[in-house]
Amino acid sequence: MIQTREFSKSSIFNEMGENDRKYWFDFKKSKFLHNIDTFYYSVKFVNDFTADSLDSKVMQFRKYFDAMNRKLSKNVNVDFLRLDFGSGFSLNLRPFSFAKMYNVCLEYPEWFDIFLAPVVPKSSDSAVSVTCELVVQIRSYMLWIYGVNESFERSYEYVQALAEHFGLQIAYAQENRIDYCWHSNYLSNPERFFSLENFYKMRVDRFNDAVTHTEKKGSQDYEIDYVALGKRTDKVFVRIYMKSKEVVEMGYKGWFFYFWLFNGLINRYDLHVYEECYKRRSWQYLNMARASFYLEHGSDENAKSVCRRLLSGEQTIEEDTLQKFVDTLTPKVNLIMNVEYQTRRRHSKSYVLLPLRDNKSKLTAKRIYDYLDNRKLIMDYLTNYVFRMVEPEGDVNKSRREMCGFWKSLRSCKLIDAHIPPKQLKLVREYSRHLNADLVKRRAINSIVTLGFYNKGMNEDDIMQDVVDALCTLNDNDVEKALRYKNKKAQQLNTDELPGNLTYTARSELTIIDKTTGEVYSHNSMSKNEFQGDFTNE
Repeated sequence: MIQTREFSKSSIFNEMGENDRKYWFDFKKSKFLHNIDTFYYSVKFVNDFTADSLDSKVMQFRKYFDAMNRKLSKNVNVDFLRLDFGSGFSLNLRPFSFAKMYNVCLEYPEWFDIFLAPVVPKSSDSAVSVTCELVVQIRSYMLWIYGVNESFERSYEYVQALAEHFGLQIAYAQENRIDYCWHSNYLSNPERFFSLENFYKMRVDRFNDAVTHTEKKGSQDYEIDYVALGKRTDKVFVRIYMKSKEVVEMGYKGWFFYFWLFNGLINRYDLHVYEECYKRRSWQYLNMARASFYLEHGSDENAKSVCRRLLSGEQTIEEDTLQKFVDTLTPKVNLIMNVEYQTRRRHSKSYVLLPLRDNKSKLTAKRIYDYLDNRKLIMDYLTNYVFRMVEPEGDVNKSRREMCGFWKSLRSCKLIDAHIPPKQLKLVREYSRHLNADLVKRRAINSIVTLGFYNKGMNEDDIMQDVVDALCTLNDNDVEKALRYKNKKAQQLNTDELPGNLTYTARSELTIIDKTTGEVYSHNSMSKNEFQGDFTNE
């Protein structure tokens, strides 16, 4: 649906035809999208992992990872080892730890991490330990792309393969930490909604305080981009923040843009603006990105001329003036807010889970399936009894007031497993690769230009000359290091997410010619560095 009333004040909307308006500005107003954004679960083994254990399987497990960690620490050029656990189950051993005792970290790039504790403490009242020896963190990307259930099942296959490889017996798996989140474009003015005066009239909870983060906007305005209740170490931690800003400034999870587009939270105009900001990792570039959209699609030549000078740096104006200028040309972007409940095992272990399905066949993973089956009931409890937002006016007793429209919409959001269909999955993968490739290319170009200044002093050479000069500085050691890095990087990336070439890229037919001899150097000879020492740039 196009919000004609909101967009009609902008020049670009009035200049476009009906089809272009629908293409660029169509979105779903007051849309919510729910998913589990972080999922930790822990696994308990039947085997004894306490310090004085005589279990031969545990001793073999410790001996193996002690040797692998020593091997990893001795090689300063490598920060991971590729380990094979049979039947095609391979993971990267990385030098990281979790909660101190989980000092074995196995990674499936971009999907999940497995943390293992070679030694666990005994319980206070017995010689048996109640501490889980293994913790799995499923990453956000996997949860959003494949859905919670499939993500758990895929990761648990690796846990079972690991246990089988070392002859360990799994006792049970249980939830450790789960973050419930709702992405929404409902709020067009977060500053007014989350102003301290308004927020405290609407919040109903048992938290003692709240932390609000603001950032300067122009010369005398501000934006509220973060509100938190409780502490991260609490049983439940609630935060509401501007997700679109986080994605832009952190420079990762750019695939969220396409995900929001598919689900109607943003339109293609928003996508253009967010992409330009993402490439620069700058939220402050928002107004300039809007100007770039008008330059590309607007029709007023005078306004486009100003946009062109602003984008090229020929003209600068104060931020307040820039804001007013782009507001006349383009509509404001849809801001994506995220409402998130971080729940820990200390809170969830008290839940009485209803037997909604018979999960006895899931054996050691039964608790996880029971928990996920009760997800709707848990969410209703969290969004009503732990923290909710009500109307700012009404009954003197806030707890008796009706929930505000924002909160009613959040609670009525459809509960679906956020699994992307295969056709859209291919688009998301390509989009994410393209966006990340643009970021890397921008960094590479900037580095080459800087290298040119260091090597040649202040110069006015064009960028292609800088690129050629950079190639010509390579020596045998540089090529060898680059090859090692490429091999290492290939194992750090997820091959499932990088299948083949992008559909719109092709191998360059450019090559290097020695101007003194006329000799042509192919890609193969360049990789062998055969031109080193003989090539001239004169």
